[in-house]
Amino acid sequence: MSRRVELLLLLSFCCYGAVAANGNSTKPFSLRLVDGNSRCQGRLQVQRAGQDWTEVRPLSAPLWFGNRACAELDCGSALSLEEKTVPHRDAVQVFPSFCADSSLIDCFDSDSRYSPDSLELTCSDSVRLVGGRSLCSGSLQIQDQSLAQSWAGVCEGALDRRGAEVLCRELGCGAPLLQGALSPLGQTFHCEGNESKLMDCNRTRTGPETCPTLNLTCKEPLRLVGGASHCEGTVEAELRGEWRRVMTPDHWDLETAAAVCRGLDCGSAVSTEKRRGSDWSEAWRVKTACMKKSSVRECLYDYGSSTSYLQVICSDSVRLVGGRSLCSGSLQIQDQSLAQSWAGVCEGALDRRGAEVLCRELSCGAPLLQGALSPLGQTFHCEGNESKLMDCNRTRTGPETCPTLNLTCKEPLRLVGGASRCEGMVEAEHRGEWRRVATYISDSWDLEAATVVCRDLDCGSPVSKERRDGSDTEVWGVDTDCMKKSSVRDCIFGGGSSSSFLQVICSDSVRLVGGRSLCSGSLQIQDQSLAQSWAGVCEGALDRRGAEVLCRELRCGAPLLQGALSPLGQTFHCEGNESKLMDCNRTRTGPETCPTLNLTCKEPLRLVGGPSRCAGTLEVRHRGEWRRMMTAGRWPLDSAAVVCRSLDCGSAVSTEMRRGSNSSDVWAIFPDCEAEAPLRDCVVGPANDTDSMEVVCSDSVRLVGGRSLCSGSLQIQDQSLAQSWTSVCEGALGRHGAEVLCRELGCGAPLLQGALSPLGQTFHCEGNESKLMDCPRTRTGPETCPTLQLTCEEPLRLVRGSSRCEGTLELKFRGEWQRVMTPYYPWDLEAASGVCRDLGCGSVVSRVSTVILRENLWGVKADCVKRAAVRECVFSGSLYRAYDLDVLCSGHQEAPKDRTVP
Repeated sequence: MSRRVELLLLLSFCCYGAVAANGNSTKPFSLRLVDGNSRCQGRLQVQRAGQDWTEVRPLSAPLWFGNRACAELDCGSALSLEEKTVPHRDAVQVFPSFCADSSLIDCFDSDSRYSPDSLELTCSDSVRLVGGRSLCSGSLQIQDQSLAQSWAGVCEGALDRRGAEVLCRELGCGAPLLQGALSPLGQTFHCEGNESKLMDCNRTRTGPETCPTLNLTCKEPLRLVGGASHCEGTVEAELRGEWRRVMTPDHWDLETAAAVCRGLDCGSAVSTEKRRGSDWSEAWRVKTACMKKSSVRECLYDYGSSTSYLQVICSDSVRLVGGRSLCSGSLQIQDQSLAQSWAGVCEGALDRRGAEVLCRELSCGAPLLQGALSPLGQTFHCEGNESKLMDCNRTRTGPETCPTLNLTCKEPLRLVGGASRCEGMVEAEHRGEWRRVATYISDSWDLEAATVVCRDLDCGSPVSKERRDGSDTEVWGVDTDCMKKSSVRDCIFGGGSSSSFLQVICSDSVRLVGGRSLCSGSLQIQDQSLAQSWAGVCEGALDRRGAEVLCRELRCGAPLLQGALSPLGQTFHCEGNESKLMDCNRTRTGPETCPTLNLTCKEPLRLVGGPSRCAGTLEVRHRGEWRRMMTAGRWPLDSAAVVCRSLDCGSAVSTEMRRGSNSSDVWAIFPDCEAEAPLRDCVVGPANDTDSMEVVCSDSVRLVGGRSLCSGSLQIQDQSLAQSWTSVCEGALGRHGAEVLCRELGCGAPLLQGALSPLGQTFHCEGNESKLMDCPRTRTGPETCPTLQLTCEEPLRLVRGSSRCEGTLELKFRGEWQRVMTPYYPWDLEAASGVCRDLGCGSVVSRVSTVILRENLWGVKADCVKRAAVRECVFSGSLYRAYDLDVLCSGHQEAPKDRTVP
């Protein structure tokens, strides 16, 4: 052995020992596999710090969970995960959904009880594919004890076809897809093809010190059976060496089916259906939410017998990739005569008839006009009546490199019964049949979902949407959460009957894009006389009356003052009483290029019954009617901040849901609407309730640009100044003034700031004022100056610990200190990290999350804590089951404990 290698090995052992020792001192849990043939196979057991080893009791654990465990054990990839019967013993329940986006420890409950079941896991041990779309694709790495590094990449050309087949089979995948980097010459691994493991093959260990890494894709262990080709039929999957049908109780839509087509290298999903047969047979169950992030195989688990099955038709040899739906993107074809599996198609390769054939083949609507479509020089010569693009005659010659053809087909969607094509009841074509579209969750049809409909129809922005009841009829059910990321067509999950239907009115020919909401952004118009579908409008094209017409047309509030609005030189000449901007007289001439007009309309909100316009009961105007807002109780400060910002009322100080004595008509708000979404976008429909939402905003002061509402640059709103908000200079506040401001914003005491000064300040406060603007002011000062930055403490503390960075979490909310709970699920690591962050206490060392069964509490939205301060995520409400938090932050080191107490 060379001296250099000896030194590398020595260093690796030293470093590994140091890391392991450090890891054992802080690691909250350990895993192991017992009673198997190697350390990477056996029954899975977990040990929390300071506790005994315990069996893991399964709860529909899919393969991706097993892969997380294999990674924790440094054992490569998961090959199989199986429930086994063992003698009765203590076991910890595993909940895979708890840790899908967080630490693996969050999957394990501490609810130990006697159980006859355990989880048996087999990992790949010394080989893995990393960085790919699934466990069956990526860069090849091997773990070789003779190498200094734990895992090492393998060079391109190290495998030939037989070696690739051995590897794919070892990983539980299908056959390898053709790879240019596979070579019969110069390979490192010399396989006969019948080996069970790649590391059993003979090896040539010499090679270059640096080289490109081998990337490999194996087919997923899937197949479609009973169809006209290998890309059509009933979905079957192989798991643990056994082929079974795949079934799911979840929504099964085209977006989900696309994972099947992708796994089979079969292009795009064209059609899918969930069916019920007469015969019972063993089936694998699949979690469709998991499939949208992973492969089918990684989302399977044992189910038992079922009569249900899934059918899929894929496009086989054509697909559109990189678009926002399956009906748009760059055109690729799969040609067996080409070395590469999929090849891009050049611009100009299709004319209009070829594009029509392709869109029809993909079960999409007609192609939208594309500059890259040409009747000259095309590769595909179609008559227009072909069923598939690859049936058209082709000219195979062309340039070696060229811009790729991008194509958008219309979505098979329409609005019927309205005054125009951009207004009416939503219908979609699925499996060749037009039906109404329905949602089975009443509060999921919000403005964000309606935006997708208007966008897919190229109809501008939604100005109104409604869910109505009529006669019972056949409908297509749609998953609106899926819709918001894709298209209506991709998210239809099946048929049924319903009496409800969805109506939408879109703005048709005007829209504001790129803003914070549908009421703000750059103005674009759709003009049939223009070559482009949508065109930006120049600054100065609108005066105040034109802006008022536009904001009214979009069902928004009055326009906010804009420097780019001008009574001179405008394109649109409005009287002010028009219902649509395009009804105004227009001067069509103008510069060829110009800055685009940006406009913000006020949101249709107001606060009533309070001491000022910035405090009171929240009302929303929807469908032309003002009503109180009602939600299902989870209305934290970060949601109220959107209201204050929309009203130009500073920061949110407090929010409260109050119960009145009289019931009245209200607008119901989707409770889990995105915190940053404008309130108008979240209205789902009418209701009758006694509740009202009270909001108090800071009105004329705010801190902006900080990590919370309690930190940032100080700005004030002064009606005597031309600008709406103005920054305040460093030194403008003394200690008393900072205390007044922090108290006014509902925050804790000000943290020491070098920019606070008892001399020369603008605000002269005694310290007992309720508002900063009540303090006497010296209005003179420099024209330009550094802005005052201030941080107020968060009203947060840890109690009953040995330091301020350890203990049980409490928050001061509405003047009262109380424990803070997460509803239904324990605090995960990322949410607990937000607590340590807000306290200035470093990172989480350990956490204990204890279940509390009680009614009234301060609840906290854990997802909100990951992006905002804890104070901004708290709501009051009644919950049957919630978890409090005991946390130890790195500001006070001690032996770790990490557990969830039932």
